[in-house]
Amino acid sequence: MAGAPRRRSAGDRRAQLVAIGLELLPTTPVQELTIDEVARRAGISRSLLFHYFASKRDYYTAVTRAAADVLREHLAPRPGLPADEQAAGMLDRYVGWVETYRDAHLAFVRGAAAGDPWVAEVYEETREALVEVTLTALDVPDDTRRRQLLRAWFAFTEDLVSQWVREPSMARAELVELLRGLLTRLLDD
Repeated sequence: MAGAPRRRSAGDRRAQLVAIGLELLPTTPVQELTIDEVARRAGISRSLLFHYFASKRDYYTAVTRAAADVLREHLAPRPGLPADEQAAGMLDRYVGWVETYRDAHLAFVRGAAAGDPWVAEVYEETREALVEVTLTALDVPDDTRRRQLLRAWFAFTEDLVSQWVREPSMARAELVELLRGLLTRLLDD
């Protein structure tokens, strides 16, 4: 039958619904996404959305995990660059990410800090993946001390960048250089 709409597979529909959530993240923190709006944009009923996701929380978790995956890919090191340039590039991309997704990023970080279990789990997975990426990109030894320092540096970086996006107190290049310099000093023996 020519012209008849093709039925989406369950995997395709789930991916479409998550993609809609990702499209809304620049203006809406994940916990504020409305199922009605997502369903409307997908051209389905609210109840059909719950056929693909057992609960609102399951949907939010899927969107949060997808956003974390996009962030990790966005921050991934660029092949062939020296370690110092890797750090500056990753930081510059991170600042741009927070500028674009400010409210969603803040909700993610605060949701994890507030102890929301599903947000905290995704947050910790993301933080650990970023620690791995940073250790590899900077070509530094992987040990408990450096991992602890990196986790603390990430917490400081998240807070400072979030504040800077709200109220810039220095040029972006200065911010990136400040954070890169702190990272270098922390990881040096």
